[in-house]
Amino acid sequence: MGEDDRREHAAMSDTAGWPEHDDGHFQAEREERAALVKRFLVAMDEAGNPGVERDFGSTVRELTGQEADHYWEAEVRSPDAADEPGRAVRVYTDGRHGWSDAMTYADRPRAPEDEISPRQLEAALDALLKEHGVSWPKDGSGG
Repeated sequence: MGEDDRREHAAMSDTAGWPEHDDGHFQAEREERAALVKRFLVAMDEAGNPGVERDFGSTVRELTGQEADHYWEAEVRSPDAADEPGRAVRVYTDGRHGWSDAMTYADRPRAPEDEISPRQLEAALDALLKEHGVSWPKDGSGG
């Protein structure tokens, strides 16, 4: 399995195992999120992964000879509730992504309600790209 395949698998597997919740939009949103993350990772990789942070918990992984986890994080705020605190979105370099607080407990959402909407994910990815002076791939690569 190549690096792109691993990233796509990680992006798609975040919600595996909940077919009973598929109302026709669940799978489509899952695929949309995976495509967004894949395009984001292509753009960041081409730019040299600016701003990537090492996951604090990955020290043990490094000590055991495994690759450390690296990620980007952005806060998403509702435009309807600008005075309320936002919620952090985390995107790992291997394609895992989601709400940071939900990912603290597991590498994947625990329930369908833990899913981030494609619109919210795209807002977070846009913010991260802008923060680091990177643009979405123009040729549609990765998506």
